[in-house]
Amino acid sequence: MKQFRISSALLVAIIFLSSCHKEDAENIEIKTIDFENLAVGSQGYWNGSDLAGNFVSSGMTFSNEYNTSWGSWQGFAYSQKADVLTAGFGNQFSVYDASNGTNKFAIYYPPFGSDAYASFSAGAEKVIRSISVCNSTYTAFSMKEGDSFAKKFGGDTGNDQDWFKMTVIGYNAAGDSVRAVNFYLADYRFTSSTADYILNKWTTVDLRSLGKVNKITFRFSSSDNGANGMNTPAEVCLDNIKYEEPVTVL
Repeated sequence: MKQFRISSALLVAIIFLSSCHKEDAENIEIKTIDFENLAVGSQGYWNGSDLAGNFVSSGMTFSNEYNTSWGSWQGFAYSQKADVLTAGFGNQFSVYDASNGTNKFAIYYPPFGSDAYASFSAGAEKVIRSISVCNSTYTAFSMKEGDSFAKKFGGDTGNDQDWFKMTVIGYNAAGDSVRAVNFYLADYRFTSSTADYILNKWTTVDLRSLGKVNKITFRFSSSDNGANGMNTPAEVCLDNIKYEEPVTVL
């Protein structure tokens, strides 16, 4: 029988590498922003009418602007509403997922001509692993049926090559944009119209390719545009933002 001996140097290297892998695993905690800490009140949503200017959930700050003259908001809001049957602007705070139940989530509506941000603390950069997204009911019905501003996706024949895309943009601590991830919230460009879809369930989007970021924003583009820009309502519902938090191992 052959006998094998491990040299003392090799043994030390194996122990060192094993301890490094263990330490690496223990040094990262995955945190989830699920918005369940936020109070929605009797109306079932918050849109910034208290003029707070932002809200905070699990280490991330979400900016909001509220116009008291118009009773309108932009940036981020949050909600618990999931009315998937009512079309129109009056239902802008509902997620288009019939299985949502009482789950809370954020909604993003971009300021005109600019961006609003979901940010970590100043100077901090973290890896965001993923985010769950879904259409709002308002946007979904606008694409599904058309309205006074936007066309019905697919057109009268159902063959128009329509689409609605979200772009997630990451920024470093210096405020520079670093990378972007694209995701289609609706897509009617398939050869067979049976594959066309308007996203109607919470879906996870991988954001690890953004690398370490201090803040993110969301931009929208669509096949349906007019003289004043995009006709498709620029909204998306957001939930379960998972990010890496370094922890100290003593």
